[in-house]
Amino acid sequence: MKSFNVKSNAKRFAKQLAGKFPGYIADEPVPVSPGAREWYPHVAAPSKVLAEGIPADITAAAFVNGRPYNAEAAAPEPAAPAVDIEAEVAKVADMTPAEVVTATKANKAKARAARKMTPADMKAAVADLPPTKSTPEEIEARREARRQRIATEGPKPAKAPKQTKAAKIIELVSRENGATFAELMEGTEWQAHTLRGYIAGTLRKKGHNIVCRKIKGEETRYLIPAAEVEA
Repeated sequence: MKSFNVKSNAKRFAKQLAGKFPGYIADEPVPVSPGAREWYPHVAAPSKVLAEGIPADITAAAFVNGRPYNAEAAAPEPAAPAVDIEAEVAKVADMTPAEVVTATKANKAKARAARKMTPADMKAAVADLPPTKSTPEEIEARREARRQRIATEGPKPAKAPKQTKAAKIIELVSRENGATFAELMEGTEWQAHTLRGYIAGTLRKKGHNIVCRKIKGEETRYLIPAAEVEA
C-alpha cells in the first residue's frame, strides 16, 4: 500500500479512488505511525457496501473504515447451531434428558405444594431455622443493662449552648475598657466591612449604644457605657 509524505495528497488520492465506486467516501488519511509525516489514503464504506464486498482496487491502495481491509475478518460469522437446553443440562449434571424432565416435574410439584400450605404448616416448616429477630427476653436484658449503666455513670452532662458572634461582640464591648477593632475581628473572625456594618447597623437598631472612645496614642476602643451594661 502506497503512503504519501503530504497529507493533502493522500486525501486527494482517496477522493479519486472513492469516486470510481458508488457508495464510498474519502476520509481523513491515516498516519503510518504515531508522529510520522507519512499518511495512507483512507476510504469509508457503509455497512451495506461492505456486505457486498470491497473492490480489490480499494483494498490494495487504501485503508477502509480505519484499518487495512481483511476479507476474512469482514465475512459474517456463521450462525451458531441451535442448542438443546435439556441436553446441555443433562450433560453437565450427568443426567439423561428423561431424568431432567422428571426432576423439573418434581420441582413444580413442590412449588404447588408450598402454595397450598396453611399458616400452621409454614410455621412448622420454619421452626428449625435460626431466629432473625431478638426475643422479648433479649430485648428486656439489653434494656436492663442500659438502665444499670445509666445508674452507675449518671446522665450525660448537657452541652453548653454555643455562643453566637453577636453575643461575643456584646461581651467584648461590655468590658470596662471595651475592645479594639482588632480584638473584635479576632473574637468574631469576621471581615472588617462585615464587622463595621454589624456595629453601625444591627447592634444600634437593637438598642445598643456603642460608643467609640479615642485616647491619644492608643487604638480606638468600642464600648457600651457602664450605665447601660448595669441596666
